[in-house]
Amino acid sequence: MDVSQATADRIFEAACTATFRRTNLGLQAEVKDGSYTYYVQAGDEFLACIDGRDGYGGAEYVFTNATPEQDRALREAIASQDLE
Repeated sequence: MDVSQATADRIFEAACTATFRRTNLGLQAEVKDGSYTYYVQAGDEFLACIDGRDGYGGAEYVFTNATPEQDRALREAIASQDLE
């Protein structure tokens, strides 16, 4: 399932101020939007993406790539974080 472009735009914009943590899949942040928590991944080999969400009914698989501009803005924001 894909999310709407408007939702994806909100999620990627909010991810620029989210705290990322290192996982075995790369960097990940959780972004809340409405009744959902979206998972934003920023790996080394691909554009950042939304890769799943949790909500009242449980986990759902959703996937949407960031645009190159969103990816660039997100990575600039991540670079300013002090990641462990």
